[in-house]
Amino acid sequence: MDTLITVEDLIVKGKKSVGEAALTTTLIDSVQIAESTNGSLADLLTKHTPVFIKTYGQGSLATVSFRGTAASHTQVEWNGININNPMLGQVDFSLIPVWFVDKTELFHGGSSLSEGSGALGGSISIGSQPRWGEKFYGSVLQGIGSFGTYQTFVSAGGGGKRVHVRARYLYEQAENDFTFLNTAVLPYRKMKQQNADYRKTGGVADLFWNAGKSHYLSLHAWFHHADRNLPTVMSYEGLGREEKQQDDELRLVAQWKKFGKKFISELVSGYTNTGVDYYLRNMTDLGAVLNYDSRSEIHSFYNKYRFEYSFSEKSVLKLLVNGDYHKVDILDHITKEGYSANRTQLGISAGFHHKFSEVWSGYVLLREDFIDNEFTPLMPSVGIEIVPFKKQDFHIIANGTRNYHQPTLNDLYWLPGGNPNLKPEEGYTVDVAANYRYEKKRLRIESSLTGYMSWVDDWIVWRPSEYRYWTAENIRKVFARGVEVSVMAGYNIAGVNMALRGNYGFTRTTNQDTPAEKEGIKGKQLIYIPINKANVMFDADWKGFYLNYLWSFTGERYTTSSNEKNRHLLPAYALHNMTLGKKIHFSRFELDAQFKINNLFDKNYQAILWRAMPRRNYSFLIKFSY
Repeated sequence: MDTLITVEDLIVKGKKSVGEAALTTTLIDSVQIAESTNGSLADLLTKHTPVFIKTYGQGSLATVSFRGTAASHTQVEWNGININNPMLGQVDFSLIPVWFVDKTELFHGGSSLSEGSGALGGSISIGSQPRWGEKFYGSVLQGIGSFGTYQTFVSAGGGGKRVHVRARYLYEQAENDFTFLNTAVLPYRKMKQQNADYRKTGGVADLFWNAGKSHYLSLHAWFHHADRNLPTVMSYEGLGREEKQQDDELRLVAQWKKFGKKFISELVSGYTNTGVDYYLRNMTDLGAVLNYDSRSEIHSFYNKYRFEYSFSEKSVLKLLVNGDYHKVDILDHITKEGYSANRTQLGISAGFHHKFSEVWSGYVLLREDFIDNEFTPLMPSVGIEIVPFKKQDFHIIANGTRNYHQPTLNDLYWLPGGNPNLKPEEGYTVDVAANYRYEKKRLRIESSLTGYMSWVDDWIVWRPSEYRYWTAENIRKVFARGVEVSVMAGYNIAGVNMALRGNYGFTRTTNQDTPAEKEGIKGKQLIYIPINKANVMFDADWKGFYLNYLWSFTGERYTTSSNEKNRHLLPAYALHNMTLGKKIHFSRFELDAQFKINNLFDKNYQAILWRAMPRRNYSFLIKFSY
């Protein structure tokens, strides 16, 4: 006879370490990652953070504006190595599948200096994690959706107490031939998106080894290949064009960790090989004209050593040393323009974290970089955290940071227009945050409110020159300030688990330089940065049935520096996405079937000026796990 025993809810709390005090970070939880498992990191961040993603559409380029800064001001790490393209300084988030990611953490503003320099807006850390204790597990996910979208995901892993291995693979294709209302031509008319199809394939392999005596080693490999046709803007009325891009990436990382009684020692070494081929051919009355056939290749080597020593439970010393090398070759076979360049980056930082009492704790950090035979000015960061109430999980955090971002290799060496005399962009950031957490029986509440101000001097922009081509210059002074709000409430009643999550970002990023005053654009919002961005997600599950409902809002964006409202202003838009699913367990197997509706209310919108976006669309996913 079976016996049913009811036990009280178990609440597991993790104590925040001294080394994490006074840092403003966000960890995206497993529920949010699982909800976007067949999407890209761009989709995940759009849905669940106040970070703004500038996207050109499904399968196309997607970049980040973190706290109103440029795409190159967000640094991204994968398993300890930086994956920003040294030519452009940015990351295409559409090429990072959530399927390959186990952990995602955001370091806001000045808190990013603890991971390295260059992130004037913030940094994002993603990586792989082992599932110790599981001898074997695996998943196969098949997706089919609107506009000829097909997705296949495969994952398998397992091991024993000493060794754990895991491999993941994906294949994705889409015709992307949706119908849209073209408002860029007169009269308005419905058209079908053309030349927007893409194919993506890739894989990640991880090996984790517990070598004994508190030594842990891991190896990680990531490859991907993407073929993307690039659609024309809505206003294009030419005879036709063929525009496409091919991306190839190989990333290799080796990690070693040693845990002692009072210290942690970690060494990371990595290598990446990046290839990007871009092709453009236009049709004219005289026939086809090949405009560009650009091919670039990048070799990057990374080394990082991290050491953390605990003098006591109240005092921690952190040291970080890194050395990176990049070699870039790019040539356009039509224009015969390009360049070859290399960059060496060395850096060292030391941080001391101390808990003064049960109420006060803080840190002091100093960083120095040596890049291309030149030292940057010293970069300090200071933070303090206050816990004013003994019986309440309420924290007040404040920190201030000076940071530098180096010009990209394109900024320095692109022909024509690169400027080898560019100075690094200099940023000053101040953050103040209040975090609150409450747990009691079936109810859990988490909330945070952060205010920030950032000043960036020598902001690099490309401007028309007297020689009829654009050139890079240090001319802008930018003032970014804003508020970030995050709220989560979870409740369990009668076997129904419910959670409501919300994020809001208010961002004012304005041009404050002297040329801007002369041009009448001083104090104007920078283009494509929304002042308001928000999202709310509700999820619930009961006996294997589950529902996810997501509302995301993007405020109006200016596309001209003068902030003209009657010319090319992109209106605000709100999107509604819904997922319904059912999980069925039998023996050690699980079957998960889900149906998604994106853009539920068939909203017509533009994320980028004159770039068509899909209306209501559907997808069906079925996942089989062991």
